[in-house]
Amino acid sequence: MRISNLSLGLVDTNAYFIESDNSVLLVDPAGESDKIFKQLNQINKPLKAILLTHAHFDHIGALDDVLSKYDVPVYMHKEEFSFLTDPEKNGSSKFKQYGMPLTTSKAQPIALDEGNFTIDEFKFNVLHTPGHSPGSLTYVFDDFAVVGDTLFNNGIGRTDLYRGDYETLVDSIKDKLFELDGDLPLFPGHGQYTTVDDEQLNPYLDGQ
Repeated sequence: MRISNLSLGLVDTNAYFIESDNSVLLVDPAGESDKIFKQLNQINKPLKAILLTHAHFDHIGALDDVLSKYDVPVYMHKEEFSFLTDPEKNGSSKFKQYGMPLTTSKAQPIALDEGNFTIDEFKFNVLHTPGHSPGSLTYVFDDFAVVGDTLFNNGIGRTDLYRGDYETLVDSIKDKLFELDGDLPLFPGHGQYTTVDDEQLNPYLDGQ
């Protein structure tokens, strides 16, 4: 299993490409669909599905463009189905004053919740890790996890967007992410990867 990423869009959101021997998954098609298409062409394996860690605007900006070219299922938590069509919920309306367009999607997602899941050759565990958003999901593979905006390298997700909650976020990190192997690479929605061991002294987990 191999993971690579592109940093895309106005807020440098990570889109991840997870490869098996014969196929690929796309996590969070953030924006700049031309770059996503170029990367998929270079990988040259069939795209099997799109996984969303959550449905904030900066993680779904290229979703419809990708779906127009690739007829694949989209998986996410049911709590955020309505985020796809509501700029107030997905946060894009909050940034309209900065010239950012309102973001919506016509995707018809499939609900994921906690547990083991298989897509084609990909086997992974899904964790519900709310706090940054109500339906935030973490995807745990054998050699790494994709954590969205729940945890960053020496940081945590913001909680001032729709239905964000700081205490819920900290509980998700401490009760779920910190139960993963200490040296497991954690790939976030923004910035560089980290590990559980590296985040034990994260200053933002104690109200700072």
